[in-house]
Amino acid sequence: MRNSVKNSIRNQFMAGLFLMTALSLFYMNGTMVQAKTVNGKISAKTVKVGKRITVSSKTGGATFSSSNSVIASVDSTGAVTGKKAGTVKISVKKKGYKTKTFRIKVKKSAGKPAALPVTFSEISASKPDFYTGRMRIKNWSKKGAIKKIVYTYEVEWVSNSSCISEVPTATPTPTQTPVGDAKSASGSAVSDETTQVTPSPSATPANSSSNSFTTHTENVTFSWNTIVAPGKTAPTIASRYNDMGNRVHSYKLIKIELYTGKALYVYDAIKDTYTLKWGTKDITAPKFSGLLKKKSVSGDNGDAYRTYYSDKKNQYNFKQFVRAKDDRDSKVKIAVNTDKINWKKTGKYKIYYTAKDSSGNKTTTWAYVQVIVPGTAESAADQVLRSITKSGWSDERKARAIYRYVKGHLAYVHNAAHVQWRAAALKALRYQTGDCYTYYATCRLLLTRAGIPNVMIRRYPVPGGQRHFWNLTYVSGGWYHLDTTPRRRDARFCLWTDAQLHSYSSGYTFRFHASWYPARAKKRIA
Repeated sequence: MRNSVKNSIRNQFMAGLFLMTALSLFYMNGTMVQAKTVNGKISAKTVKVGKRITVSSKTGGATFSSSNSVIASVDSTGAVTGKKAGTVKISVKKKGYKTKTFRIKVKKSAGKPAALPVTFSEISASKPDFYTGRMRIKNWSKKGAIKKIVYTYEVEWVSNSSCISEVPTATPTPTQTPVGDAKSASGSAVSDETTQVTPSPSATPANSSSNSFTTHTENVTFSWNTIVAPGKTAPTIASRYNDMGNRVHSYKLIKIELYTGKALYVYDAIKDTYTLKWGTKDITAPKFSGLLKKKSVSGDNGDAYRTYYSDKKNQYNFKQFVRAKDDRDSKVKIAVNTDKINWKKTGKYKIYYTAKDSSGNKTTTWAYVQVIVPGTAESAADQVLRSITKSGWSDERKARAIYRYVKGHLAYVHNAAHVQWRAAALKALRYQTGDCYTYYATCRLLLTRAGIPNVMIRRYPVPGGQRHFWNLTYVSGGWYHLDTTPRRRDARFCLWTDAQLHSYSSGYTFRFHASWYPARAKKRIA
Protein backbone atom coordinates (compact mmCIF):
# COMPACT_ATOMS: atom_id res chain seq x y z
CA MET A 1 0.00 0.00 0.00
CA ARG A 2 2.81 2.34 0.94
CA ASN A 3 4.64 1.50 -2.27
CA SER A 4 1.59 2.27 -4.38
CA VAL A 5 1.19 5.65 -2.66
CA LYS A 6 4.87 6.42 -3.19
CA ASN A 7 4.62 5.42 -6.84
CA SER A 8 1.57 7.62 -7.30
CA ILE A 9 3.32 10.63 -5.75
CA ARG A 10 6.40 9.99 -7.83
CA ASN A 11 4.35 9.74 -11.03
CA GLN A 12 2.54 12.99 -10.26
CA PHE A 13 5.86 14.73 -9.58
CA MET A 14 7.36 13.49 -12.85
CA ALA A 15 4.26 14.56 -14.77
CA GLY A 16 4.46 18.03 -13.24
CA LEU A 17 8.16 18.25 -14.05
CA PHE A 18 7.48 17.22 -17.65
CA LEU A 19 4.72 19.84 -17.93
CA MET A 20 6.97 22.59 -16.55
CA THR A 21 9.74 21.63 -18.98
CA ALA A 22 7.31 21.63 -21.92
CA LEU A 23 5.90 25.02 -20.94
CA SER A 24 9.37 26.50 -20.58
CA LEU A 25 10.30 25.27 -24.04
CA PHE A 26 6.99 26.64 -25.37
CA TYR A 27 7.62 30.07 -23.92
CA MET A 28 11.18 30.06 -25.22
CA ASN A 29 10.50 28.80 -28.74
CA GLY A 30 6.78 29.29 -29.29
CA THR A 31 4.47 32.21 -29.94
CA MET A 32 4.35 33.16 -26.28
CA VAL A 33 7.91 34.51 -26.50
CA GLN A 34 7.81 38.34 -26.85
CA ALA A 35 8.32 39.32 -30.51
CA LYS A 36 11.25 41.45 -31.57
CA THR A 37 10.38 44.98 -32.74
CA VAL A 38 10.75 45.52 -36.47
CA ASN A 39 13.83 47.58 -37.37
CA GLY A 40 13.00 51.05 -38.60
CA LYS A 41 14.21 54.63 -38.64
CA ILE A 42 13.02 57.97 -39.99
CA SER A 43 14.95 60.72 -41.80
CA ALA A 44 12.94 63.59 -40.21
CA LYS A 45 10.01 64.14 -37.86
CA THR A 46 8.41 66.93 -39.91
CA VAL A 47 7.61 67.33 -43.59
CA LYS A 48 6.01 70.13 -45.58
CA VAL A 49 3.08 69.65 -47.92
CA GLY A 50 4.44 68.36 -51.24
CA LYS A 51 7.80 67.34 -49.77
CA ARG A 52 9.14 63.90 -48.90
CA ILE A 53 10.92 62.20 -46.04
CA THR A 54 11.95 58.56 -45.75
CA VAL A 55 11.05 55.78 -43.36
CA SER A 56 13.45 52.88 -43.82
CA SER A 57 13.81 49.39 -42.38
CA LYS A 58 16.54 46.77 -42.33
CA THR A 59 13.99 44.09 -41.53
CA GLY A 60 13.42 42.25 -44.79
CA GLY A 61 9.86 42.15 -46.05
CA ALA A 62 8.65 45.03 -43.85
CA THR A 63 5.70 47.06 -45.11
CA PHE A 64 4.70 50.69 -44.49
CA SER A 65 1.31 52.24 -43.78
CA SER A 66 -0.15 55.64 -42.90
CA SER A 67 -2.74 56.19 -40.17
CA ASN A 68 -4.31 58.98 -42.25
CA SER A 69 -3.62 59.09 -45.98
CA VAL A 70 -5.36 62.46 -46.23
CA ILE A 71 -2.52 64.01 -44.20
CA ALA A 72 0.40 61.97 -45.57
CA SER A 73 0.86 59.07 -47.96
CA VAL A 74 3.57 56.43 -47.85
CA ASP A 75 4.61 54.14 -50.71
CA SER A 76 6.04 50.63 -50.71
CA THR A 77 9.60 51.96 -50.37
CA GLY A 78 8.83 54.04 -47.25
CA ALA A 79 8.76 57.42 -48.99
CA VAL A 80 6.37 59.68 -47.02
CA THR A 81 4.78 62.63 -48.82
CA GLY A 82 3.05 65.46 -46.94
CA LYS A 83 -0.47 66.15 -48.23
CA LYS A 84 -2.19 68.33 -45.63
CA ALA A 85 -1.20 70.06 -42.38
CA GLY A 86 -1.66 67.76 -39.40
CA THR A 87 -0.13 64.85 -37.53
CA VAL A 88 0.06 61.29 -38.81
CA LYS A 89 1.54 57.97 -37.72
CA ILE A 90 3.62 55.92 -40.15
CA SER A 91 3.94 52.26 -39.20
CA VAL A 92 6.58 49.71 -40.20
CA LYS A 93 5.11 46.22 -40.01
CA LYS A 94 6.10 42.58 -40.49
CA LYS A 95 4.39 39.40 -39.37
CA GLY A 96 5.98 37.99 -36.26
CA TYR A 97 7.47 41.37 -35.26
CA LYS A 98 6.20 44.20 -33.08
CA THR A 99 5.19 47.19 -35.20
CA LYS A 100 7.43 50.27 -35.18
CA THR A 101 5.47 53.55 -35.32
CA PHE A 102 6.72 57.05 -36.13
CA ARG A 103 4.78 60.24 -35.42
CA ILE A 104 5.20 62.80 -38.22
CA LYS A 105 4.00 66.40 -38.34
CA VAL A 106 2.99 67.80 -41.72
CA LYS A 107 3.36 71.57 -42.10
CA LYS A 108 1.99 74.01 -44.64
CA SER A 109 4.29 75.29 -47.35
CA ALA A 110 4.22 79.09 -47.49
CA GLY A 111 2.96 80.42 -50.80
CA LYS A 112 1.81 76.99 -52.02
CA PRO A 113 -1.45 75.03 -51.94
CA ALA A 114 -2.43 74.16 -48.39
CA ALA A 115 -3.33 70.59 -49.34
CA LEU A 116 -2.32 68.04 -51.95
CA PRO A 117 -5.22 65.60 -52.48
CA VAL A 118 -3.20 63.02 -54.44
CA THR A 119 0.53 62.28 -54.51
CA PHE A 120 2.69 60.26 -56.88
CA SER A 121 2.87 57.57 -54.20
CA GLU A 122 -0.81 56.93 -54.80
CA ILE A 123 -0.67 56.53 -58.56
CA SER A 124 0.42 53.35 -60.32
CA ALA A 125 1.42 53.64 -63.95
CA SER A 126 2.33 50.93 -66.43
CA LYS A 127 5.37 51.68 -68.55
CA PRO A 128 4.40 52.26 -72.21
CA ASP A 129 4.37 48.93 -74.06
CA PHE A 130 7.12 48.63 -76.72
CA TYR A 131 4.83 46.92 -79.23
CA THR A 132 1.45 48.53 -78.62
CA GLY A 133 2.59 51.91 -77.29
CA ARG A 134 -0.15 51.71 -74.67
CA MET A 135 -0.09 53.00 -71.10
CA ARG A 136 -2.51 52.93 -68.18
CA ILE A 137 -2.74 54.47 -64.69
CA LYS A 138 -4.79 53.94 -61.55
CA ASN A 139 -5.56 56.37 -58.73
CA TRP A 140 -5.09 54.47 -55.45
CA SER A 141 -5.87 57.40 -53.16
CA LYS A 142 -8.91 57.19 -50.87
CA LYS A 143 -10.26 60.70 -51.39
CA GLY A 144 -8.22 62.72 -53.88
CA ALA A 145 -9.33 63.03 -57.50
CA ILE A 146 -6.95 63.60 -60.41
CA LYS A 147 -8.13 66.47 -62.62
CA LYS A 148 -5.35 66.02 -65.16
CA ILE A 149 -2.09 64.11 -65.36
CA VAL A 150 0.60 64.18 -68.03
CA TYR A 151 3.54 61.80 -68.43
CA THR A 152 6.38 62.81 -70.70
CA TYR A 153 8.76 60.18 -72.05
CA GLU A 154 11.80 60.37 -74.29
CA VAL A 155 11.31 57.72 -76.97
CA GLU A 156 14.18 56.25 -78.96
CA TRP A 157 13.33 54.38 -82.16
CA VAL A 158 15.11 53.38 -85.36
CA SER A 159 14.36 53.31 -89.07
CA ASN A 160 16.29 52.25 -92.16
CA SER A 161 16.68 54.03 -95.46
CA SER A 162 14.60 51.54 -97.41
CA CYS A 163 11.60 51.75 -95.08
CA ILE A 164 11.34 54.90 -93.01
CA SER A 165 8.28 55.23 -90.85
CA GLU A 166 7.75 58.79 -89.85
CA VAL A 167 5.77 59.63 -86.75
CA PRO A 168 3.03 62.27 -87.06
CA THR A 169 3.76 65.44 -85.16
CA ALA A 170 1.60 67.45 -82.80
CA THR A 171 1.94 70.33 -80.42
CA PRO A 172 3.37 69.11 -77.10
CA THR A 173 1.32 69.40 -73.95
CA PRO A 174 2.59 70.60 -70.56
CA THR A 175 4.06 68.01 -68.21
CA GLN A 176 4.19 66.96 -64.55
CA THR A 177 5.84 64.59 -62.03
CA PRO A 178 5.09 61.21 -60.36
CA VAL A 179 6.92 58.23 -59.04
CA GLY A 180 4.23 55.62 -58.51
CA ASP A 181 3.84 52.80 -56.06
CA ALA A 182 4.48 49.26 -57.15
CA LYS A 183 0.74 48.49 -57.26
CA SER A 184 -0.53 47.54 -60.73
CA ALA A 185 -3.61 48.91 -62.44
CA SER A 186 -6.13 46.81 -64.30
CA GLY A 187 -6.38 47.30 -68.05
CA SER A 188 -9.16 49.07 -69.87
CA ALA A 189 -10.22 49.94 -73.36
CA VAL A 190 -8.29 52.45 -75.47
CA SER A 191 -9.82 55.89 -74.99
CA ASP A 192 -9.85 59.22 -76.77
CA GLU A 193 -7.34 60.67 -74.30
CA THR A 194 -4.35 62.24 -76.00
CA THR A 195 -0.79 61.28 -76.73
CA GLN A 196 1.32 63.88 -78.46
CA VAL A 197 4.73 63.71 -80.05
CA THR A 198 7.45 66.31 -80.37
CA PRO A 199 9.88 65.16 -83.08
CA SER A 200 13.56 65.72 -82.66
CA PRO A 201 15.10 68.42 -84.90
CA SER A 202 17.32 65.89 -86.61
CA ALA A 203 17.96 62.17 -86.79
CA THR A 204 21.34 60.53 -86.28
CA PRO A 205 22.46 58.17 -89.10
CA ALA A 206 24.22 55.02 -87.92
CA ASN A 207 26.19 54.64 -91.20
CA SER A 208 26.18 55.91 -94.74
CA SER A 209 25.08 52.75 -96.61
CA SER A 210 21.81 52.57 -98.52
CA ASN A 211 20.40 50.20 -95.91
CA SER A 212 21.70 52.20 -92.96
CA PHE A 213 19.67 52.57 -89.76
CA THR A 214 18.79 55.93 -88.31
CA THR A 215 18.15 56.51 -84.59
CA HIS A 216 15.37 58.96 -83.70
CA THR A 217 14.88 60.55 -80.27
CA GLU A 218 11.59 62.27 -79.59
CA ASN A 219 9.41 63.25 -76.66
CA VAL A 220 5.93 61.79 -76.33
CA THR A 221 3.31 62.76 -73.75
CA PHE A 222 0.50 60.64 -72.33
CA SER A 223 -2.19 63.00 -71.10
CA TRP A 224 -5.37 62.13 -69.20
CA ASN A 225 -7.61 65.19 -69.32
CA THR A 226 -10.67 63.74 -67.59
CA ILE A 227 -11.21 63.26 -63.87
CA VAL A 228 -9.81 60.03 -62.42
CA ALA A 229 -11.74 59.41 -59.22
CA PRO A 230 -10.23 57.76 -56.12
CA GLY A 231 -9.77 54.02 -56.59
CA LYS A 232 -10.49 54.21 -60.34
CA THR A 233 -8.45 53.12 -63.35
CA ALA A 234 -8.09 55.60 -66.19
CA PRO A 235 -8.76 54.58 -69.80
CA THR A 236 -5.72 53.07 -71.53
CA ILE A 237 -3.93 55.42 -73.91
CA ALA A 238 -2.15 54.31 -77.08
CA SER A 239 0.73 56.43 -78.37
CA ARG A 240 1.59 57.14 -82.00
CA TYR A 241 4.19 54.37 -81.75
CA ASN A 242 1.63 51.59 -81.50
CA ASP A 243 2.43 50.19 -84.96
CA MET A 244 6.22 50.38 -84.82
CA GLY A 245 6.87 46.94 -83.37
CA ASN A 246 10.41 46.30 -82.22
CA ARG A 247 11.75 49.52 -83.75
CA VAL A 248 11.17 51.29 -80.40
CA HIS A 249 14.33 50.88 -78.33
CA SER A 250 13.36 52.66 -75.11
CA TYR A 251 10.92 54.84 -73.19
CA LYS A 252 12.66 57.12 -70.70
CA LEU A 253 10.53 59.03 -68.18
CA ILE A 254 11.25 62.77 -68.29
CA LYS A 255 8.54 64.41 -66.24
CA ILE A 256 5.11 63.94 -64.68
CA GLU A 257 2.60 66.72 -64.07
CA LEU A 258 -0.23 66.03 -61.63
CA TYR A 259 -3.05 68.58 -61.44
CA THR A 260 -5.57 68.11 -58.63
CA GLY A 261 -7.48 71.38 -58.80
CA LYS A 262 -5.53 74.19 -57.16
CA ALA A 263 -2.44 72.05 -56.65
CA LEU A 264 0.03 71.31 -59.45
CA TYR A 265 2.55 68.67 -58.42
CA VAL A 266 5.54 68.14 -60.71
CA TYR A 267 8.14 65.40 -60.73
CA ASP A 268 11.34 66.00 -62.69
CA ALA A 269 12.64 62.50 -63.35
CA ILE A 270 15.96 63.78 -64.70
CA LYS A 271 16.77 65.76 -61.55
CA ASP A 272 14.70 63.50 -59.27
CA THR A 273 13.02 66.53 -57.68
CA TYR A 274 9.45 67.30 -56.63
CA THR A 275 7.84 70.72 -56.98
CA LEU A 276 4.48 71.88 -55.64
CA LYS A 277 2.93 74.82 -57.47
CA TRP A 278 -0.43 76.45 -57.95
CA GLY A 279 -2.44 74.95 -60.77
CA THR A 280 -4.53 78.06 -61.48
CA LYS A 281 -3.68 81.62 -62.42
CA ASP A 282 -3.13 83.99 -59.50
CA ILE A 283 -5.64 86.81 -59.76
CA THR A 284 -5.96 87.68 -56.06
CA ALA A 285 -4.07 90.72 -54.78
CA PRO A 286 -2.41 90.82 -51.33
CA LYS A 287 -4.51 91.91 -48.36
CA PHE A 288 -3.43 94.46 -45.76
CA SER A 289 -4.11 94.29 -42.06
CA GLY A 290 -3.13 96.38 -39.04
CA LEU A 291 -3.64 99.98 -37.98
CA LEU A 292 -4.85 101.33 -41.31
CA LYS A 293 -7.45 103.84 -42.48
CA LYS A 294 -10.00 104.40 -39.67
CA LYS A 295 -8.16 101.94 -37.45
CA SER A 296 -5.00 104.07 -37.61
CA VAL A 297 -6.58 106.54 -35.15
CA SER A 298 -8.17 106.06 -31.75
CA GLY A 299 -11.92 105.59 -31.82
CA ASP A 300 -12.06 107.80 -28.76
CA ASN A 301 -10.73 111.13 -30.01
CA GLY A 302 -9.10 110.49 -33.39
CA ASP A 303 -5.52 110.53 -32.09
CA ALA A 304 -3.13 108.78 -34.47
CA TYR A 305 -1.38 105.77 -32.99
CA ARG A 306 1.84 106.77 -34.72
CA THR A 307 3.37 110.10 -33.83
CA TYR A 308 6.53 111.19 -35.63
CA TYR A 309 8.82 114.09 -34.75
CA SER A 310 10.29 115.93 -37.72
CA ASP A 311 13.79 115.97 -36.22
CA LYS A 312 13.76 112.14 -35.99
CA LYS A 313 12.01 111.27 -39.25
CA ASN A 314 14.88 109.05 -40.39
CA GLN A 315 14.70 106.92 -37.25
CA TYR A 316 11.11 105.69 -37.58
CA ASN A 317 9.78 102.41 -38.89
CA PHE A 318 6.87 103.62 -41.03
CA LYS A 319 5.74 100.03 -41.64
CA GLN A 320 5.09 99.34 -37.95
CA PHE A 321 1.57 97.99 -37.27
CA VAL A 322 1.06 97.22 -40.98
CA ARG A 323 1.16 93.78 -42.57
CA ALA A 324 0.43 92.43 -46.05
CA LYS A 325 -0.32 88.81 -46.81
CA ASP A 326 -0.97 87.06 -50.09
CA ASP A 327 -2.99 83.87 -50.45
CA ARG A 328 -0.07 82.31 -52.35
CA ASP A 329 3.08 84.20 -51.44
CA SER A 330 2.21 84.45 -47.73
CA LYS A 331 3.99 87.53 -46.36
CA VAL A 332 4.55 90.24 -48.98
CA LYS A 333 7.00 93.11 -48.87
CA ILE A 334 5.50 96.54 -48.30
CA ALA A 335 6.54 99.80 -49.94
CA VAL A 336 5.72 103.02 -48.08
CA ASN A 337 5.28 106.53 -49.50
CA THR A 338 5.55 109.52 -47.13
CA ASP A 339 5.63 112.22 -49.82
CA LYS A 340 2.39 113.80 -48.58
CA ILE A 341 3.95 114.73 -45.22
CA ASN A 342 5.05 118.31 -44.67
CA TRP A 343 7.79 117.80 -42.10
CA LYS A 344 7.92 121.54 -41.42
CA LYS A 345 4.36 121.75 -40.13
CA THR A 346 2.68 119.99 -37.20
CA GLY A 347 -0.44 118.14 -38.28
CA LYS A 348 -2.16 114.88 -39.22
CA TYR A 349 -1.15 113.35 -42.56
CA LYS A 350 -1.72 110.27 -44.68
CA ILE A 351 1.04 107.87 -45.65
CA TYR A 352 0.49 105.25 -48.35
CA TYR A 353 1.38 101.56 -48.50
CA THR A 354 1.71 99.30 -51.54
CA ALA A 355 2.02 95.49 -51.57
CA LYS A 356 2.72 93.50 -54.74
CA ASP A 357 2.76 89.70 -55.05
CA SER A 358 4.98 87.60 -57.30
CA SER A 359 2.28 87.49 -60.00
CA GLY A 360 2.10 91.27 -60.20
CA ASN A 361 -1.19 91.72 -58.32
CA LYS A 362 -1.01 94.96 -56.33
CA THR A 363 -2.90 96.56 -53.43
CA THR A 364 -2.59 100.11 -52.06
CA THR A 365 -3.86 101.49 -48.76
CA TRP A 366 -3.15 104.33 -46.32
CA ALA A 367 -2.95 105.32 -42.67
CA TYR A 368 -3.06 108.50 -40.62
CA VAL A 369 0.04 109.64 -38.76
CA GLN A 370 0.64 112.62 -36.48
CA VAL A 371 3.66 114.77 -37.26
CA ILE A 372 5.06 117.19 -34.67
CA VAL A 373 7.69 119.86 -35.13
CA PRO A 374 9.56 119.81 -31.76
CA GLY A 375 9.19 122.74 -29.41
CA THR A 376 9.76 123.67 -25.78
CA ALA A 377 7.88 120.64 -24.48
CA GLU A 378 10.18 118.28 -26.41
CA SER A 379 13.30 120.07 -25.14
CA ALA A 380 12.11 119.56 -21.55
CA ALA A 381 11.28 115.92 -22.28
CA ASP A 382 14.72 115.27 -23.80
CA GLN A 383 16.38 116.62 -20.67
CA VAL A 384 14.39 114.22 -18.48
CA LEU A 385 14.97 111.23 -20.79
CA ARG A 386 18.73 111.79 -20.77
CA SER A 387 18.70 111.49 -16.98
CA ILE A 388 16.50 108.41 -16.66
CA THR A 389 17.17 106.26 -19.77
CA LYS A 390 20.11 105.05 -21.81
CA SER A 391 20.49 104.38 -25.52
CA GLY A 392 20.24 100.69 -26.28
CA TRP A 393 17.55 100.04 -23.71
CA SER A 394 14.46 98.19 -24.87
CA ASP A 395 11.17 100.08 -25.15
CA GLU A 396 9.86 98.10 -22.19
CA ARG A 397 12.75 99.16 -19.98
CA LYS A 398 12.39 102.80 -21.07
CA ALA A 399 8.64 102.69 -20.39
CA ARG A 400 9.24 101.39 -16.87
CA ALA A 401 11.77 104.17 -16.23
CA ILE A 402 9.28 106.76 -17.46
CA TYR A 403 6.59 105.25 -15.24
CA ARG A 404 8.80 105.50 -12.17
CA TYR A 405 9.80 109.09 -12.96
CA VAL A 406 6.27 110.43 -13.48
CA LYS A 407 4.85 108.55 -10.49
CA GLY A 408 7.66 109.76 -8.25
CA HIS A 409 7.91 113.42 -9.37
CA LEU A 410 4.31 114.61 -9.76
CA ALA A 411 1.92 115.49 -6.94
CA TYR A 412 -1.80 114.98 -7.44
CA VAL A 413 -4.07 118.05 -7.37
CA HIS A 414 -7.76 118.29 -8.25
CA ASN A 415 -9.45 120.28 -11.01
CA ALA A 416 -6.44 120.89 -13.19
CA ALA A 417 -7.28 122.35 -16.58
CA HIS A 418 -7.44 119.73 -19.37
CA VAL A 419 -5.63 121.55 -22.15
CA GLN A 420 -3.78 120.08 -25.15
CA TRP A 421 -1.60 117.17 -23.94
CA ARG A 422 1.78 118.68 -24.89
CA ALA A 423 0.95 121.92 -23.02
CA ALA A 424 -0.31 119.96 -20.01
CA ALA A 425 2.87 117.85 -19.98
CA LEU A 426 5.16 120.89 -20.18
CA LYS A 427 3.32 122.52 -17.26
CA ALA A 428 3.67 119.32 -15.23
CA LEU A 429 7.41 119.09 -15.90
CA ARG A 430 7.78 122.70 -14.68
CA TYR A 431 5.49 122.65 -11.63
CA GLN A 432 5.27 118.88 -10.95
CA THR A 433 1.55 118.89 -10.11
CA GLY A 434 -1.64 117.87 -11.85
CA ASP A 435 -4.56 115.45 -12.03
CA CYS A 436 -4.95 112.16 -13.90
CA TYR A 437 -5.01 113.93 -17.29
CA THR A 438 -1.70 115.60 -16.41
CA TYR A 439 -0.18 112.27 -15.42
CA TYR A 440 -1.34 110.77 -18.73
CA ALA A 441 -0.06 113.76 -20.75
CA THR A 442 3.38 113.74 -19.08
CA CYS A 443 3.76 110.02 -19.77
CA ARG A 444 2.64 110.54 -23.33
CA LEU A 445 5.20 113.26 -23.97
CA LEU A 446 8.08 111.23 -22.54
CA LEU A 447 6.98 107.97 -24.20
CA THR A 448 6.43 109.58 -27.59
CA ARG A 449 9.71 111.45 -27.48
CA ALA A 450 11.41 108.16 -26.60
CA GLY A 451 9.91 106.64 -29.77
CA ILE A 452 7.39 104.40 -27.95
CA PRO A 453 3.90 104.36 -29.52
CA ASN A 454 1.11 105.26 -27.10
CA VAL A 455 -2.30 106.87 -27.06
CA MET A 456 -4.81 108.18 -24.55
CA ILE A 457 -7.36 105.80 -23.08
CA ARG A 458 -10.18 107.00 -20.84
CA ARG A 459 -12.81 105.61 -18.51
CA TYR A 460 -16.10 104.80 -20.24
CA PRO A 461 -18.84 105.03 -19.18
CA VAL A 462 -18.17 107.81 -16.69
CA PRO A 463 -19.79 107.08 -13.30
CA GLY A 464 -20.95 110.25 -11.54
CA GLY A 465 -18.94 112.39 -13.95
CA GLN A 466 -15.65 111.08 -12.51
CA ARG A 467 -13.42 110.99 -15.54
CA HIS A 468 -10.10 109.17 -15.68
CA PHE A 469 -7.27 109.04 -18.22
CA TRP A 470 -4.25 106.78 -18.70
CA ASN A 471 -1.91 105.53 -21.43
CA LEU A 472 -2.17 102.59 -23.79
CA THR A 473 1.43 101.78 -24.65
CA TYR A 474 3.06 99.45 -27.22
CA VAL A 475 6.03 97.46 -25.93
CA SER A 476 7.28 93.88 -26.28
CA GLY A 477 5.01 93.22 -29.25
CA GLY A 478 1.72 94.22 -27.63
CA TRP A 479 -0.44 97.03 -26.27
CA TYR A 480 -0.37 97.40 -22.48
CA HIS A 481 -1.97 99.76 -19.98
CA LEU A 482 0.18 102.26 -18.10
CA ASP A 483 -1.34 104.49 -15.40
CA THR A 484 0.84 106.63 -13.12
CA THR A 485 -1.99 108.32 -11.22
CA PRO A 486 -1.55 107.71 -7.45
CA ARG A 487 -3.94 105.38 -5.60
CA ARG A 488 -4.66 104.89 -1.90
CA ARG A 489 -3.74 101.28 -2.41
CA ASP A 490 -0.22 101.57 -3.75
CA ALA A 491 -0.86 99.53 -6.91
CA ARG A 492 1.59 99.84 -9.77
CA PHE A 493 -0.33 99.85 -13.06
CA CYS A 494 2.80 99.53 -15.16
CA LEU A 495 2.26 97.64 -18.41
CA TRP A 496 -0.80 95.71 -17.31
CA THR A 497 -3.20 93.58 -19.33
CA ASP A 498 -6.99 94.04 -19.39
CA ALA A 499 -7.34 91.10 -17.00
CA GLN A 500 -4.94 92.66 -14.49
CA LEU A 501 -6.82 95.97 -14.54
CA HIS A 502 -10.16 94.23 -14.13
CA SER A 503 -8.91 92.24 -11.17
CA TYR A 504 -7.95 95.47 -9.35
CA SER A 505 -11.50 96.72 -8.84
CA SER A 506 -13.76 94.35 -10.77
CA GLY A 507 -13.47 96.63 -13.75
CA TYR A 508 -14.98 99.73 -12.10
CA THR A 509 -11.93 102.00 -12.10
CA PHE A 510 -10.69 100.95 -15.51
CA ARG A 511 -13.82 100.50 -17.56
CA PHE A 512 -13.28 101.58 -21.15
CA HIS A 513 -14.77 101.15 -24.62
CA ALA A 514 -12.73 98.19 -25.86
CA SER A 515 -13.59 98.57 -29.57
CA TRP A 516 -12.15 102.09 -29.68
CA TYR A 517 -8.62 100.77 -29.30
CA PRO A 518 -6.42 98.08 -30.85
CA ALA A 519 -6.45 94.59 -29.35
CA ARG A 520 -4.50 94.53 -26.10
CA ALA A 521 -1.87 91.96 -25.20
CA LYS A 522 -3.03 88.99 -23.12
CA LYS A 523 0.38 87.85 -21.96
CA ARG A 524 1.42 89.37 -18.64
CA ILE A 525 4.82 91.00 -18.45
CA ALA A 526 4.38 92.68 -15.08
